[in-house]
Amino acid sequence: MSRAGRARAAEAAPDATSGRASLRASELFTVLCAPGLLLLALGAVFVAPQLLHPGTAAVVLLGGLLAPPVAALAVLRQRRTRRPQGWWSVWATCVLSVLTLSISDPAFRQTAVMSLVVGPLYAAMFTSTRAVLGHLALALAAGSAIVAAVPGDGLERGLRVVAVQMVLVLSVAGLFVLRRRLDATVEQLTAARDRADHLAGHDPLTGLLNRRGLRAALTATSADGTAAGLGPTGAVLLDVDHFKSVNDTLGHDVGDAVLARVAAVLTATVRPTDLLARIGGEEFLLIATTSDLAEVADLGERLRAAVAADGGYPPVTVSAGVAFCPPGTAVPCLVEELQTRADELLYRAKSTGRNRVCVQPHPLRS
Repeated sequence: MSRAGRARAAEAAPDATSGRASLRASELFTVLCAPGLLLLALGAVFVAPQLLHPGTAAVVLLGGLLAPPVAALAVLRQRRTRRPQGWWSVWATCVLSVLTLSISDPAFRQTAVMSLVVGPLYAAMFTSTRAVLGHLALALAAGSAIVAAVPGDGLERGLRVVAVQMVLVLSVAGLFVLRRRLDATVEQLTAARDRADHLAGHDPLTGLLNRRGLRAALTATSADGTAAGLGPTGAVLLDVDHFKSVNDTLGHDVGDAVLARVAAVLTATVRPTDLLARIGGEEFLLIATTSDLAEVADLGERLRAAVAADGGYPPVTVSAGVAFCPPGTAVPCLVEELQTRADELLYRAKSTGRNRVCVQPHPLRS
């Protein structure tokens, strides 16, 4: 991966935090529901068997005993796929439906039917809109059928069905709307954080890296957490010639436009693996990975020529100093020395006529 790619990966890493938190919450929900189903089954079979229809105890107990291993399977699959397992909540809804249908006491069955909201609530918190609607439809169908079977006249049964449906729909819809609002808030906060991070590491006028952004890109870590080695590295320090006179005669707005234009020309000329930053008023620093001093010198000359040939108004030129570290040098600790040496060479280019590139005669040694 290139240095620029490592820097972008380091900046993007925090964006996965909210997704991991949601997956952990989904796993916690699953792990907590599993023992709840088991306790309900054990309580119905061994504590209050009189509440169950004859012959249903074995089915209820089997559903409860299967809850922990099925939940464990759901968590394992979620960790493998990095997605919440909607099938688990469908299975839990079916188990709760069987448990509720096994209850013989009409009053207790009407109370137990509200446990069917667990599946749709899971979907509303962690899955897609389509999954939420599917879970809710299943819970509504099961709940309506269960309470409609409770003895009573037609009006009483109808009211019970409507009451169950209202509780299910309002509970799930309320949680789903709350989740959407929270998701929107998180997206806004993430976007604001990304903008702040970008502004902290980039020059607002040119969009290039600033000193802080360049330092972060140079110290970006690789995937295994070790420091990213830069390899043989060259530095090209460029300065816009006679920039003060541009500001003094044409104004700072024109000066800003000149800097933005020069930055655009430099950006179009450098290679994707190079790091380009604005480090001062009219100074630009390029850090390039290459194994040849002549290649760095050629890059500096191409940058100088590109600015001189730009043709914008007012026409400007740049002077440049080029320094280089050979293979085997501990480059990360020599970046500042590279810049210092390039600055000396830049001053030499300025003092010998400007619009030229001065290159160090020999590469730096560690």
